[in-house]
Amino acid sequence: MTRSLSLTGRVIAVVGAGGGGIGTAVAAAAAQAGASVVALSNDVAHLQELSEAAYFSAEADSDRSRLTTEVVDVADETHLRAALQRGADELGCIDGLVNVVGGVVPQYWHRLEEYPLASLDHLLTTNLRYALVSCQHVARQLIAAKQPGSLVNISSIASKGQPLLSGYGAAKAGLDSLGRSMASEWGRYGIRVNSVAPGTINTPRSGRKPDENDPATVAIPLRRRGTPDDVANAVLFLLSDLSSYISGQTLAVDGGPSRAGLDETGLPVFVTNPAIRERFANPAEDSP
Repeated sequence: MTRSLSLTGRVIAVVGAGGGGIGTAVAAAAAQAGASVVALSNDVAHLQELSEAAYFSAEADSDRSRLTTEVVDVADETHLRAALQRGADELGCIDGLVNVVGGVVPQYWHRLEEYPLASLDHLLTTNLRYALVSCQHVARQLIAAKQPGSLVNISSIASKGQPLLSGYGAAKAGLDSLGRSMASEWGRYGIRVNSVAPGTINTPRSGRKPDENDPATVAIPLRRRGTPDDVANAVLFLLSDLSSYISGQTLAVDGGPSRAGLDETGLPVFVTNPAIRERFANPAEDSP
């Protein structure tokens, strides 16, 4: 059996496209796999940059993917639904959706004892609430058209709980739970719903450029931060028919379990007990 990853003939909506990070990588991957793309963003410049990319350029060959862009505030439910509908009216029924909008900028990092409810409300709106709106809109269209589809939400490993990111992690945990509920309710219509949970990814919003002395890599088994393409590749798989029997899952794209990171001595970074470190520093004591 020949297997290939193709989205030819598909229409993929990317909510949060552009900006040089995960949204850009997802839109590019979908286009390069043959899909037409509905790109939504609140930043006109991001959409303009995306439209000028080689895989979308109007001057490109006719077999290049089509693109339509929409400027949208995801906090505005009516605006978001209308933007998705205009994209479908132009390119056809949306049968793939990727919700990328989210994240947490520095002003929304807080210690729990002083956590403001306004920050929690903002993070729930920008990471969870809008995703229900967009998934709901696309699912309704697919059900009415009796057409299968694949919805992918960008979550985070922070959904397991991380210091200073409690509101963000709670929103992403809610997103994962919401996706599982969607998968349960909409599976009978052939609609699959999954999440991709990135770990530490180098994007324009991460505040640093990749380098060889990145202190964060000591806790990552693969010894590097991820790239937007690493996340996009996972999304592409979940959008494609290669994952046709996968639904209601959260796929971590984090370079390996964080607590499995080894330091320069080959021991887990979380092991600080001197007796344990001494034991493994002496091979004879490590023998059965």
